[in-house]
Amino acid sequence: MNNLLSFIMTKACITLPVMEITLLVLTLSLCLVFRLSKVGLIIAYIFAYRWGWMFFMGQEQHFLVAYSITGIAVGTLTVIGMLRSHHTEE
Repeated sequence: MNNLLSFIMTKACITLPVMEITLLVLTLSLCLVFRLSKVGLIIAYIFAYRWGWMFFMGQEQHFLVAYSITGIAVGTLTVIGMLRSHHTEE
């Protein structure tokens, strides 16, 4: 754990493409206008996950594997939670 924290604190530098940030802001704005908050949350998660992936791509393999497993688990649980809350609202 200390290895990961020191790694992030000393080497946490990532360059984000302006087009991706613009696309994210526009997409999230549209989601807010059309009251699609759950879709906006999923879109924001996908963008953040991709940017994290770009950071971990050049690093040690075990960081990338842990990031992948955690990201897929959180994404899956989020979708399941959203689907379950949709059924309870009806």
